[in-house]
Amino acid sequence: MIDTSVQRLVGVPRGTRPRSRAVGERAPAPQTPQRSRGWIDPLWLGALATIVSGLGGWIPSKWNDEAATQTAATRSLPHLWQMLQNIDAVHGTYYFLMHFWILAFGTSNFSLRVPSMIAVGIACAGVVVLGRKLGGRRLAIFAGLVFLILPRVTWMGIEARSLAMTAAVAVWLTVVLVRAVERRTLRWWSLYAVLAAIGVLLNIYVALLVVAHGVTLLLAWKRISHHRRLYAGFAVSAVVAALLSLPIDRLSLSQTGQLPFGPLNLTSTLNTLVFAQYFSGATPTFGRGVPFPPTSLWSVGVILVALVGWLLMIAPAVWRRFRPIPPRRIDLGPLGILIPWVVVPTALVILLSLVAHPMYTGRYFAFTTPAVALLMGATISRLRVRWMRVGSIALLAVLVLPIYLSQRGPTAKNGTDWQQAAAILQSHAKPGQDIYYSPARAGVKVSIAKIEQAYPAVLSSLHDISLRETPIQLATLWGRDWPLTHAKPLLRTTPILWAVIEHAGLPSPTSTKQERYIEKQGLHLVHIWRGSQTDVLEFSR
Repeated sequence: MIDTSVQRLVGVPRGTRPRSRAVGERAPAPQTPQRSRGWIDPLWLGALATIVSGLGGWIPSKWNDEAATQTAATRSLPHLWQMLQNIDAVHGTYYFLMHFWILAFGTSNFSLRVPSMIAVGIACAGVVVLGRKLGGRRLAIFAGLVFLILPRVTWMGIEARSLAMTAAVAVWLTVVLVRAVERRTLRWWSLYAVLAAIGVLLNIYVALLVVAHGVTLLLAWKRISHHRRLYAGFAVSAVVAALLSLPIDRLSLSQTGQLPFGPLNLTSTLNTLVFAQYFSGATPTFGRGVPFPPTSLWSVGVILVALVGWLLMIAPAVWRRFRPIPPRRIDLGPLGILIPWVVVPTALVILLSLVAHPMYTGRYFAFTTPAVALLMGATISRLRVRWMRVGSIALLAVLVLPIYLSQRGPTAKNGTDWQQAAAILQSHAKPGQDIYYSPARAGVKVSIAKIEQAYPAVLSSLHDISLRETPIQLATLWGRDWPLTHAKPLLRTTPILWAVIEHAGLPSPTSTKQERYIEKQGLHLVHIWRGSQTDVLEFSR
């Protein structure tokens, strides 16, 4: 007989003799505890998401937003704090984190983007954990697979901004919310407050997720017992999160007038909402909208993926057959969590943009991508036959492939070709030679000297003839330049001058006003490299 204590431990009924094994029969494999098995799926899918989003991350040239990250995060902490008083406080926490990352790993294309790749993996793991709580393992697996191939996700994984981090915080904040509603203990509500504050510090738009969570709790009013205490816990957590993030919030709100967004245009807003917000990321062309009708393979892919994606997202809300089946003893319904998560933040920002200041741009809603993946995964997981479920993921992957490849070309980030221009200068220019950066666009004060902030190791050895004040002197992201005419005395004596001229969104001109002025000073154009948006010219006397 087995000892009674051992019987209780392994679950053998009392009075039962263990069956003796036949000769050569193997002992049964020990059972893996359910708790440890539950982390296998998040781990392998999270690792796969990091790999998928990271592939080719070294190829695209840095662009405007990533140059902003680099110029801010490479400053000393006092200079960074001084800059945040004037601009970009909304990204201040991210810049602070990237400051230490850059000190350790440098500013190569790949290194600068690795934190986002890791954050995508953490977010994918959160999608799997939340999917399992809301509808079981099948939903979790398919939602995780959808998330790691979603074009907005594969784009933000190689974008040196806080977008992927906000998605990671958002999904784990929702996991904590579900757990807090189940357990209703101070520990979980405290964790919710801290995590919400971190999300808001990364990007103030994440505060809208807390609003969406409030809507979720209101929708679940009748299902939640002792709801007054629960709502009090949520309200206190939200207030604590607001207080913890208050210093950056106040600075960010005071700087909303610096947002570059113009008045909402119906066509461009619909284009962003339907296509770019989830199904393209940034485009490989200067025009940030998806052309309709499509003009390239990647744009065909975006339209098809958007069509399939929206159908999969809407299906759980419209057809009961595709609604996730929540496990027993769950207080918050899956759709009550996911639909407000997607709808509330976007609707509020569009409404505020109409009545107050324009502030809608698709990439800032990266923190809603986990909910999109869970809605799409819910529909796929409810298909009756296994081959249909696997086939749906395979179809999505095939449709996404041209978009994925377009995101990893040399000029994938809105057609930016700064890396190629910097390579030309590195190959031909010598330290100490003079260089001129033209205005970024007609009527814009900022010059294409942004390229020097993106690739300082290449360009900092050249002498900028029009530089008036550096970004650090101004405590802003970019410096300030004199007009080209201010350098007239130097132009008449310099033996060699390099000029970097941007023609964003326009065909490369045969000559420009700046070229003609330079030639009037006795310099002659000897070499020219024309890129998709940037020209590099060499003048010699």
